[in-house]
Amino acid sequence: MAHRMDENGNYVRTVRCSNCWESGHNKSKCPREKARYERAKLEDPDSWFVKNYESRKAERSKRACSYCRETGHTRRTCEHFKTDMAGTVAMNKEWRQKALDFFENIGLGIGSLIKVENKSRWGNSNVHNVLVTGFHWENLTFQVSNARHRALKVRTLENFGRETYVGMPSDPAGIVTDFDPDYGIHIKVLGPISRNAVKAAVPAKWLTGAGDEVKKMFLDHNDKPCERYEVNWLEKK
Repeated sequence: MAHRMDENGNYVRTVRCSNCWESGHNKSKCPREKARYERAKLEDPDSWFVKNYESRKAERSKRACSYCRETGHTRRTCEHFKTDMAGTVAMNKEWRQKALDFFENIGLGIGSLIKVENKSRWGNSNVHNVLVTGFHWENLTFQVSNARHRALKVRTLENFGRETYVGMPSDPAGIVTDFDPDYGIHIKVLGPISRNAVKAAVPAKWLTGAGDEVKKMFLDHNDKPCERYEVNWLEKK
């Protein structure tokens, strides 16, 4: 693998050909290898090189994509994968804008004073007044189960020197988390901050819907690439 720098200054990997050593393609797609094959086929169609090239090409056409299981391409060039990734980013972008609108409406952001009530299934309830000191933005995606844990960084008024974490507020509209009035985390904003202050703390990239957190939706619990039917949001379509 070679590396290049994208427009944001981040290094990204790109494939390097083992035949010509140029980046952007592998040996199976190498234009020099293809040109050599075409010349060899005209000069000596029964040569070892021609037969080996055609044999490798035929073998690749039978190989199933690890994502969609169709033949003739790989996961890297899979149109289903590209479409599903783009759809995932679009869904996440829409969800995050709605979530931000929700935060602005209730004044939830860094510096907000909130009351957190955690209701258990057995009827117990823990209540704390806390100051919001930050967000784990990567945990806030349209896969709402990710938003329930370690989403808000807070300091309790009882132990202000220690930073801890709570989940996101329950939202009847379903924008932030699933809503259950008898169970889970509920919050009430006691000291809201302004809409501008809420918006100012949001990372610009977060609103694009993209990021490593989206790529992880296409991995299993062992961080191995999933097949298409195993991708979480596709199961719910």
